[in-house]
Amino acid sequence: MTGIPLPEGSPPARQELPCRYLILVGVCCELLLACTVTAAQPDPDIARFIAAKSNQVYLASRDSVTPVPPEVWRVFAAAASADWKSISNLLQAVHTNYYTDTTHRLAPEVWYRVQEVGGFGELVSSNNMKFIRLFADEVFKVVPPGSVYFGGTDPGRFAITALSLSHEEGKPFLTLTQNQLVDSNYLKYVRGLYRQHIKLPDESQVHDAFDQYMADARLRFEHDRQFPDEPTQIRPGEDIRMVNGRPQISGQAAVMAINGLLVRDIVQANPNHEFYIEESFALDWMYPYLEPAGPIFKLRHAAREALFEETVRNDREYWQRLTRRLTGQEVHDETDLAEVCAAAQELTGKPKDFHGDPDFLRDEGARKTFSKLRSSVSGLYMWRAAHAKSTSERRQMEREAELACKQAYLLYPQSPEAVWRYVMLLTSQHRAEDAQKLLAAARKLNPDDETIKSLARYAGKMAEDERNTR
Repeated sequence: MTGIPLPEGSPPARQELPCRYLILVGVCCELLLACTVTAAQPDPDIARFIAAKSNQVYLASRDSVTPVPPEVWRVFAAAASADWKSISNLLQAVHTNYYTDTTHRLAPEVWYRVQEVGGFGELVSSNNMKFIRLFADEVFKVVPPGSVYFGGTDPGRFAITALSLSHEEGKPFLTLTQNQLVDSNYLKYVRGLYRQHIKLPDESQVHDAFDQYMADARLRFEHDRQFPDEPTQIRPGEDIRMVNGRPQISGQAAVMAINGLLVRDIVQANPNHEFYIEESFALDWMYPYLEPAGPIFKLRHAAREALFEETVRNDREYWQRLTRRLTGQEVHDETDLAEVCAAAQELTGKPKDFHGDPDFLRDEGARKTFSKLRSSVSGLYMWRAAHAKSTSERRQMEREAELACKQAYLLYPQSPEAVWRYVMLLTSQHRAEDAQKLLAAARKLNPDDETIKSLARYAGKMAEDERNTR
């Protein structure tokens, strides 16, 4: 399986012991010293999460002939003392020394638990905890107990993992990441967690998903070679090459396409579960099955020909409230592009008569998170508009897509993804001059971003083509 490593692993044990048993590991002095360097402590629910993960690492490794290395306990010790600033370097040390692409000296039940604690620590070190909790609370509101939730981004994975009642027990719902399903090590880890609750792909199904993707990618690759004048079918982010007559793949888009096929396998294998997903990477096959649910999506078992009016209305009202709460601004269908750009520019400084949350303006991580969430919904509406069965449906979906694009841009105008989606919407409606205006405003805020520069060239060409056809 070229380009996609599939390491082996073993399932973890399923027990809990008090946190004091960690001192039985041969690094007790170092651990206790690290814990007493600072008097700070995480919030009680976070402390329970850290203790549960460290206890499980101890239990999973106590019968092993290979002891857990001291670097792992340093991560847990830093987290237990709320030393979030040290987490990133400590986690990197564990990864570099014990869990690289070629070296897997940690069992999956050890690595993924330390990754979950370390990943959450990295999140806290660079984001205001208020907005981490806001995002998590909004997810907990919409995902029913017993459901299956796929995280996509770091907040979507690590915040939900840490702030659940018990990630280890799947309470209130089962939490997976869609980004690592292609890794059989990760699948073995979550099978150990949730084996009684959900059917997950085995290694043969991972290989099947890879083969299915490769067959499709090869056809698209051959099409592009044979018909160079037609639109290319290889997607951005897919790196496909022929080596000795055989295709080799790499790139984020390829990996995520295979992960997406495994998400589909999981949904089909578990008809009695409800599924929810926070988008990591847009996948066309999902769009007929998605509907907005608070800040994320519900992933249905059956495709819907159209979104329900109530679903669309609820989504619009939800994001109107949230955008107003965070930015102090209200965006409507009638709000023109110039107003949105001016408001976004003002929010990057010190706006006068500001009625939003000033902490939000100072938290780049939070702005990225909520902008991406809203931008993801705009992608769904854009797909629905392109596949609408009637003119009225297309117009409604275009209207919802543009409102979502405006709000995503306002939430974080430096986001290349928010700008890219808005430009794609405008050019699809033959509004390339509006796209140029948006990009001019975006370049003032993010002048060195290569994506925005590339979009500016694209929009310029589209505008010229539009003028020539008038």
